[in-house]
Amino acid sequence: MTGFTDIELSIVLKHFETKKIKKKTNLLKSGITAKEIYFILTGCIRLFYEKDGKDISAYFFTEKMFAGAYDSFISQKPSRHSIEALEDCHVLSISYKTFQKLFIEFPKMNEFVRKVLEERFVSLHELFTSQILDSPEERYLNLQKERPNLLQRIPQHQIATFLGITPVSLSRIRNRVTKK
Repeated sequence: MTGFTDIELSIVLKHFETKKIKKKTNLLKSGITAKEIYFILTGCIRLFYEKDGKDISAYFFTEKMFAGAYDSFISQKPSRHSIEALEDCHVLSISYKTFQKLFIEFPKMNEFVRKVLEERFVSLHELFTSQILDSPEERYLNLQKERPNLLQRIPQHQIATFLGITPVSLSRIRNRVTKK
C-alpha cells in the first residue's frame, strides 16, 4: 500500500510516536496551530467547526487514515477548526519538525505524501460537490454506501451536521430510506 520496502517502512515508522488517546480528548482547538498529525490504527477522530455556539462536523477520520488539521500543520498558522477523538484511539503521531526532517532524510516520503494528499483532495472535492449538487437524502445514501460504519459509530446529531441538515431532517430521511 505505501510503496515502501519493509526496511524503508521501518525507517519511516521510527519518526512516529505511538499514542493512546482517550475518547472525548480535544486534540486541537480552533485558533491554535496544529503541532502534529496522526495515522489512525484504531478509533475515530472528528474535525469540526464552531459557529454561533454550535459545532458543525466537517470530516470523520477512521482506521488507516491520516487525521489532523493538515492546512494548519503545513502552514504553521492557527487552525479554523477543532479536532476531537470520538472513540478511544490508538494512533501514530508525528510532529511538524520531525515531519520536515523526514522529507530531508527520506526523499521517497515526498511521493507517498503527494499520493495521500491526492486521494484526500479527490475525496474532499467529491464531498464539496455533493454538498452543492445532491439533495440531503442523496448525501445520506452516499454516506451509507461509501462509509456505512460511520452511521453506527458517530452520534446522529454529528452525522446531521456533516450532511448539512438538522437531526430532525436526518431522522425523517432515515425513516424514508428504511421504508423503501
